[in-house]
Formats: sequence, C-alpha cells, structure tokens
Amino acid sequence: MYYAPAERRCVPKSWNLSDDLGQVEYIFSDKTGTLTQNVMIFRQCTIRGRVYGEIVGDDELNRAAELRRAMDTRIEQTFGAPYLFRQSATATFLDTSVYDDLQTDNTQARAIFEFFTVLAVCHTVISSVPDPAHPHVLEYKAQSPDEAALVSTARDVGFAFLRRDKDRVYCNFRGQDHVFQLLATLEFTSARKRMSVIVRCEDGRLMLLSKGADSVIMDRIRANQERLRQATLGDLELFANHGLRTLCLGYRILDEAEYTTWKRDYDHAMASLGDRETEVEEVSDRIERELQLIGGTAIEDKLQDGVPATIAQLALAGIKLWVLTGDKTETAINIGYSCNLLNNDMQLVVVTGGDHEGTRAQLERALREFGDTHADLSFAGGGGGALA
Repeated sequence: MYYAPAERRCVPKSWNLSDDLGQVEYIFSDKTGTLTQNVMIFRQCTIRGRVYGEIVGDDELNRAAELRRAMDTRIEQTFGAPYLFRQSATATFLDTSVYDDLQTDNTQARAIFEFFTVLAVCHTVISSVPDPAHPHVLEYKAQSPDEAALVSTARDVGFAFLRRDKDRVYCNFRGQDHVFQLLATLEFTSARKRMSVIVRCEDGRLMLLSKGADSVIMDRIRANQERLRQATLGDLELFANHGLRTLCLGYRILDEAEYTTWKRDYDHAMASLGDRETEVEEVSDRIERELQLIGGTAIEDKLQDGVPATIAQLALAGIKLWVLTGDKTETAINIGYSCNLLNNDMQLVVVTGGDHEGTRAQLERALREFGDTHADLSFAGGGGGALA
C-alpha cells in the first residue's frame, strides 16, 4: 500500500496482521471525512423555483476559468465598480444569469437578495484578514465546512460577511456596507436540524433568518406557498439525486410586540435551572414558524481517492460495509452507487421508519419478502444480516 501525495508506504508492525484482518466480517464507517474529503463545494442553488449554477467537471479547467472570468465581468457591470471581496480563483458557484435577474426590479431580484442575505448573516462564522496588506481578502473559520462554503459563496457572489463585533454583524452587499444588530442566535443541533438568527435591519425591521434540513423548514413555512414548495422540493430532489447535500432557506418579518414577548420567554428559558435545553427548544420552535420560503442550496462533498476501488475489493473479500450518514435518502443512495457500496445486482430496500416499532415492522416485511432468495437478509435468533 502506497500513498503518493505523502510519498508514504504502509509499514506493518505486527507479523500476524494478515491473520487478524482475515477475521474481519463487518466494517462500520462514517461517511463525511472518512469516505469523503470533507471539502465542501457549493455547486448549485434554487431560488424561488429557479435553479442557478453550472456543474463543471474537475477536468474542465478551461471551461471553469472562462466562467470565472465571465462572473468577474458581470459583477463589475452589475455593481458599477470592481468588487474587491470576490476570490475568483477559488469560486465554485458559476452562473452569470444570477446577475441578469438581480438587475431586474421584480420578485425574483428581491428573492435573490434575500437568499444571499440569509447566507451572509445566518451563521456563526468568524472572519479574519490573514494579510493586513490585502484587507479585502477574507478568511472564514466555521464550525463545519458546509457553513464556510455557504458564507464563502455569498461573498464571491457579492454579499460579503465582513466581521462581527459583539451584537453587530458587518457586511458588504453589492459594494455597499450594511450593519445588522444581532438580537438572538438559535444554534444548529442534530436534533433541531436548523439554525436561525434574529436581527434588526438598518431600516428598523426585525427579521428571523433560518436555514436547515428541508424536512424541517418545509414544516415551518406559512400557507399559500404550495407551488413554490413543490418547485423547491423538486429541485432539491434533483440535487440529491446527483449526490449533493441540500439545505432550505427561509425568513420572516417579526412584529415588534411579538418579538418583545418572545424575547422575555427566551431569556427566562436560557436562565432556567431545570431542563433548560428543552425549554429553550420549545421557545425557539414557537418563533421559527410562518416562514417565507426562499430556496435551497446544493453542496458537493467529494469522495476520497480510491474509495470506490477499495469498497469493491472489500465486497469481493466477503466483508460487509455499513455507512452512517445524515444525508437525504436520495443523496445517500446516489453516493452509495458512486462509491460501489451499492450496485445494480443488489436488491435495494429503503427503510424509513420514524420510531423503533415502525422500523422493525419495515425490516420484518423486507425479510419476509426477500429472505428466501437473498441469503444476506436472513436472520436467526434476532441477529441480522446486511441490508443494501
């Protein structure tokens, strides 16, 4: 075994290593950062039912360079001056049509502005200027690479997050400086599957900005958005079928009286000495409702080199591989095929139970249906085999 980038070979430290490896029957693996590079690349987005972003392959270097030059030109034409915060060499979102729509005075232009405002403001990213000689070159540090990719893309499109100072968020949108007063941050957790911020805009409006899993955000949008909801879900499913990670974005204009009442309850929950986490979630859930849906994002997390070939060899050796992922079902299936975890000779069984009993019922139904013809699905004494 040889790893070319580091010029290192695998050096066994035990003479009986091959005997130990020969006993391995199951491998349990995480996906992000294990099978994938954990390097997030913003590829596409859907805004008010319209898809933006061209997919350019790694081998299409000339095409990517051409699109980046076109983006640079359109930004200067749209903003009326050079936009110094864009880092063109590393920009991954490539589509000049977003500026065509942004220049119009209609609902789509406003939706684009709101979309990138959410990306630029709704986060916990910390910015820095690595080189004081180049103050417009910003570097972002985030809790997750997904969040850094979202904020970086907003910056490269023309909606730059500059810095935060106590309860102020400083941004530059299309060459104009803006300041938002940060009133509350409802942070992302694996249980919530979303994050929100409440800010006061320069015109005095109170806004709730949210982003999160589509299953969570869609349950919180206000009524009378069915056409937009269906169009957005269709685009997100298309992204997921290409193996891209998706998020939904929404916002809400808050009434001053409603916010004052909510803030009092929120502060009380934060100071609770009892079950503070549950109380905070209940209060947060109350205000994260009646959202205006804006659209969704699609981010690529590339497989590490050699992963498909390695998994194929493990399968030939009779080793069963289980992979844990928090992706949408469609994304997980697409990645399963791309990394050779799944193939066309397998019987695909999708289990979507929301609780213990529901999951068990679906597994038992699959065993009854396929158990006689698929040895891997048979079980005895409560034990189980591998489900593709």
